[in-house]
Amino acid sequence: MPLRGGVKYYIEVARKNGTAITATADMHISYSYTNKVVLWSDPLGKKWDGSKPNLFTYSAGWQDYPVVGAMNGNIKISNNVNNTAVAYFDGGSLDLTYATGLDMGNLDIYVDNVFQGTVGQNAAFSYPNTTPVLGPFSDNVHKLELRHSAGPSKVNFDFLTVYSYPDVTPPAKITTLTATTGTATGKVTLKWKAVGDDDMVGTATKYEIYYLPNPGVVPSCATVVSTGAAYTYGVPTPLVAGTAQQITLSGLVPGLRYYFCMRAVDEIGNQGILSNRVTAIATAGTVWGTGTYDDIHQAWAYVGNWELINNPDARNNTVHVSKKIDDTASIFFTGSQFVFTYLTGPVNGLVDVYIDGVYTTTINQYSFFPDNNVYYTSPILVKGPHLVKFIHKTQSRVTVDQIYIWAPVDGGPPDPIVDLLAVPGVNDGEVDLSWTSTGDDPGSVGTPKKYEIRYSATPISNLEDWDLAQPAGAALLPPPVAGGVLQTVTVNGLTPGAHYYFAVRSFDNAWYDVLSNTIASDVTYTGAYAPAGSYQENHTIWQFSTILPGWIRVFDSNASGGAYRQIANAPLGSLARFWFNGTKFRLFFLKDKSYGRLVVYVDGRKRGTIFQSSDVPLWKQYWESPVFAAGNHVVEFRVVGTKANVDYIRIYP
Repeated sequence: MPLRGGVKYYIEVARKNGTAITATADMHISYSYTNKVVLWSDPLGKKWDGSKPNLFTYSAGWQDYPVVGAMNGNIKISNNVNNTAVAYFDGGSLDLTYATGLDMGNLDIYVDNVFQGTVGQNAAFSYPNTTPVLGPFSDNVHKLELRHSAGPSKVNFDFLTVYSYPDVTPPAKITTLTATTGTATGKVTLKWKAVGDDDMVGTATKYEIYYLPNPGVVPSCATVVSTGAAYTYGVPTPLVAGTAQQITLSGLVPGLRYYFCMRAVDEIGNQGILSNRVTAIATAGTVWGTGTYDDIHQAWAYVGNWELINNPDARNNTVHVSKKIDDTASIFFTGSQFVFTYLTGPVNGLVDVYIDGVYTTTINQYSFFPDNNVYYTSPILVKGPHLVKFIHKTQSRVTVDQIYIWAPVDGGPPDPIVDLLAVPGVNDGEVDLSWTSTGDDPGSVGTPKKYEIRYSATPISNLEDWDLAQPAGAALLPPPVAGGVLQTVTVNGLTPGAHYYFAVRSFDNAWYDVLSNTIASDVTYTGAYAPAGSYQENHTIWQFSTILPGWIRVFDSNASGGAYRQIANAPLGSLARFWFNGTKFRLFFLKDKSYGRLVVYVDGRKRGTIFQSSDVPLWKQYWESPVFAAGNHVVEFRVVGTKANVDYIRIYP
């Protein structure tokens, strides 16, 4: 029996004469083998370099020759007709990669001493070139011989790519699956015997486990897969066929009946037939009622690598943080709705939410700036016991702060505002907004609880955009009115002449909130725009913030025009503005000790940062803007730090 090295075989011997087995009936097995290097294969192709030692056996006259782009920088060249290169491979087909050249001849290919074809290499130089040796070859180890058959003087090859046999045999059906109630709250234990990679032979690659909570009728395995959920945390790696395996599923709804099915999958994705269906009731436990449960409350069940961290931005100064995919946090409660609170940040990721074992939504906890006032409101559920599970789904971190459980009487979230309109206001720095109230519940029923308005230099199309937008704090928010009624508000305190997008977020009394359409408008500006030219800091078009101590004019002969404008002990919100008609500008300023930064915004959009710090005074330094469309613009220099200055600005046509 020619067997393949490195593979475990099972040998069965059957007696055919029907005689009884005796204590002296011995069976003797002898074997011999030849140890050789075999080039193994891969479904996508495994590459083997001809210049690597011990992979090929070469006759005299082969040498390495450098070629740019070749594997490991070299190809193998034969200088004599009848030279051979021999290797053994385990695969169904292979490719030969080589170069052509005007001094190259013909290379013959033999597999198991059977001629497969000739590769003609006599042509202008090119690399790489590939010739397939398709076979298909039988499921065994084969001898490959490359033979230099004709001149002019040389032949070559770089590497072989060996492809495995087509795997069309899936793992066997698991027929031994059992389910029993676990020993702790919300757990069920599954047990089964492993099946193989090909039917009952070998070792499968992975398991897929599916579960469906109390569907009301006894489901088929196809129903469990199509309408249930996949269980992915801690699923064991398959063992060799016939080995007993098990897993304890946690985080299930205590006291609820579940149905389970599973299957094995091989290394190329062949799926076994779904197993026998089993059922069990998750272990019952404590049901927590309405109220607020901080992340350290015993109501929470954490599975995985959660870390308790003190954080002053978190409620009660604590937050649980996970940095590993598939970590879970769950709580078993009685009520009809929950509000989950968490912290966001620039390294935070995604959290999947499952309610009673069914995927509900994904929470994105990323935000450029950390935020502690972020929450997710669940749909309104049938009042009764429920299990909510939060599953970490990304490589970055996720957080759990607290959860609020209650039982509201509510018809659902309000409809989103879809007719938000924005137009320039009457006075400088104003935009007028209007929209139709959509009420508290779907269908414009009732009155919203409150509104929030934000603006941004880019559209506010989702909650991630909303988090990055600026609150319209200076707006006099109108009290909400009944659904169907027109509402208006003037947003003031904006940068005159800028262009902003606006959105309204409406909230109801059941913690639901919805985002409106986003709409853009210019901000009213009635002043002058400076044409091309240079403008000292005392020009009338300059506008400086007046929050005390404010900007002062400093006389110095080193400054352009003998003076510059400076602010020290700058309060939050300090800035300088200039309106111009042109395509770009240069701001001239002084660098010196203790100066901070000016963040540059043009038409409401950030365009860069000016650094004004230096160990020695440096006069008439400048920062040049990008090029803008010709027309009217407003530039705003926002102070970061305690001290800043401007000397003069030059506008380009």
